[in-house]
Amino acid sequence: MDVAAVIALLSHEKSGVRRRAVMMLPGLTHGDPPTPEMVDATIRLTTDPKKRVRDYACFVLGRQFHEVDTPELRDALAARLDDVDRETRCEALVGLAYRRDPRALPRVRAALTRPSGAVWQLEIVAAGALGDPGLHPLLVPHRTGWDDEVADQQADAACRLTDPDGPGEDMLDGVADLCRRRGHELPDGDTLRSWRLMTVLLDIAPHRAAEFYDAVADRLEGDEPALRELRVDSALAQLADEVRQR
Repeated sequence: MDVAAVIALLSHEKSGVRRRAVMMLPGLTHGDPPTPEMVDATIRLTTDPKKRVRDYACFVLGRQFHEVDTPELRDALAARLDDVDRETRCEALVGLAYRRDPRALPRVRAALTRPSGAVWQLEIVAAGALGDPGLHPLLVPHRTGWDDEVADQQADAACRLTDPDGPGEDMLDGVADLCRRRGHELPDGDTLRSWRLMTVLLDIAPHRAAEFYDAVADRLEGDEPALRELRVDSALAQLADEVRQR
């Protein structure tokens, strides 16, 4: 199905069709940024009368169309921060946080200080994406105790991303050790754990890639095979280059 046909379905009278259509759009970009028509059509669905349609529209705008950062997209997400549906609110919040929009910070702080102590997973992710050190002490009580491994990893990542002392010497040392091992054709050992941890952090805060790259490179100074592994063969180098070019 082509893009025009899917966009036409976004106006279908049945909400289930609209919801499925908006979820199809990211797959039609084939790895390229979405077209303005895709973005505009999805923005319109953030005000759909059906909550699940609004929810999916905010998810697509906020996370699937992560390359797009326009005032119109940000405003559409901000308008849903008070939506009656919790999942829609959370998707809007994390989408704004990914773009480090200042409107997200007071909402995240309020979420982390609810009297009930209840915090949703996407609110934790939003805190990590913002990376504000002032959020760190509010995140620490939520670092563990989640129901699944992904949530636990994201909570740990959010704590690391907001830590004023940095993301953790253990992670950076481990990634450097992985580069040394591979640069000298040695087995990875348990160093992949640090790489996987860094991947979780960069999924939440890709703008930190250049910072992480430089920290690892400093640890490898003087070890040319390891530096070559980092510079030439690592995904971290590619992401860091993309960040520097923005």
